[in-house]
Amino acid sequence: MLGVNSKNIKHLDFKNDKRFLGQPKGMLTTSFMALAQAFGNYGMTAILIYYLYEAATTGGLGFSKTEAAQFVNVYNSLTFMCGVVGAYMADRLLGVRKAISIGYAVRTVGYLLLAVPMGGAGFYFASQLLLLVSSACMGTSLYALAGKLYSKDDTRRDAGFTIMYVVNNVGAVAPVITGTVALVLNYNVGFLVAAAVQGAGWVVYVLTQNALFGNAGIAPDDPPKEENGVQKMLFKLIILMLIVVAVIVALLGTGAVSPAAFCNAVSVISIFLPLVYLGYIYKSKKTTRAEAKRLIPFLFIFIGNCFNLMVWNQSTTILAIYAAERVNMNFFGFTLTPAAFQTVPAVYAIIFGTLANMLWTKMGTKQPNTALKAGIGTVLWALGPLFMILPFVLYTADVKVSPLWLMGFYFIVIWGEALTNPVGMSASTKVAPLAFSAQMVTIWELSKSTGAGLSALVVNFYHEGSETPYFLIIGAVTLLVGLVIWIFNKKLSNMME
Repeated sequence: MLGVNSKNIKHLDFKNDKRFLGQPKGMLTTSFMALAQAFGNYGMTAILIYYLYEAATTGGLGFSKTEAAQFVNVYNSLTFMCGVVGAYMADRLLGVRKAISIGYAVRTVGYLLLAVPMGGAGFYFASQLLLLVSSACMGTSLYALAGKLYSKDDTRRDAGFTIMYVVNNVGAVAPVITGTVALVLNYNVGFLVAAAVQGAGWVVYVLTQNALFGNAGIAPDDPPKEENGVQKMLFKLIILMLIVVAVIVALLGTGAVSPAAFCNAVSVISIFLPLVYLGYIYKSKKTTRAEAKRLIPFLFIFIGNCFNLMVWNQSTTILAIYAAERVNMNFFGFTLTPAAFQTVPAVYAIIFGTLANMLWTKMGTKQPNTALKAGIGTVLWALGPLFMILPFVLYTADVKVSPLWLMGFYFIVIWGEALTNPVGMSASTKVAPLAFSAQMVTIWELSKSTGAGLSALVVNFYHEGSETPYFLIIGAVTLLVGLVIWIFNKKLSNMME
């Protein structure tokens, strides 16, 4: 059931398939799966840190808050790293279809382990390992599969990925649901809800894949040429992964490396990994000269998104502290919590993503090119931190400001995200060399780790009272990058054709 048998599965004509909002009907399945994966991930991570440091007598694991934070950070960092392995597995060994099926099944089991009452630390570590294995199996294969629904010149591509972006953000309601369940019942039931939705995505995929995707994505795009090459490479990769896990466990278990030092090392690697990875694809003998040329303009869009995500990480760090200490939580008679602001971006994303999709669909061939959308979007991202300078200039530190300031920040940057994220994902599938279709999507996703790494670096220059120059520098640098992409959008777009 996990595998995909290509026998008797026919090739489908996706270009004339407009059964789902003018898009190939396969987009309905990939969109629901994106929602299921987002729900499972957001639902788990929203309550995981509390589960880790809650006392064992009240349903938690009893770790210290510092240990809990370190565990979560290591998991998040390694997820990006394992995504690189997953892209390789999909492109060379499994094919995106089998990679997705295995990845979703393993991920569901990973969440179920957290749902086991009295499972303790052993079940927690086993669940995290399975979740990382899931990432190492499929990476971002779901988006690579979605890209196979469109030809290179299909103008519906950006609108289709925008639909996935919107539906994916519906999954961001998960923290409200799993958080409430954990509070009313217990953490294990909250994890069970995440597992149920993740599992639903896998079931829908298994039931609809042949009818909606035909034979697309069944075979690896770049399989080994030698006899039994897939089995040999898979065996070597599994052995290598086991060795890496054993070394990490030994270093952390013996105290030779502290969790904090390990987290810092992973963060530094995450900044440079995608650039090295992209350079490898550019220089690869499997990449033709024409394919390599299209990677150059993509690099500009990628760098822009790294700075965009540096801005985003302010919302979960500096601005999260700001919400707790400097914002009036009384909003039109309702009492808010600092965490409530994390739901605002998801609401904006659904609204703005829907509007963007409607606009691109209506404009058709007259819509702005990919680089122009990315440039304008990056400029909007830059305006977010520049906007946040105002409350620090207008009010003293002892004044509780209106929640509308933070809502205004999200209003600006999520408009930017509605432009940059879908078109960037779309561009990664459009310019991807034939041998690296899934891996190019992974590189785009790694802009998240690079953005987080940049944020970790710049936050060293933050201290209370330095907010104005801090946000000015972040906004100005991002603005400069966005303007470069905007000004040279025609040249960049032409190079991607």
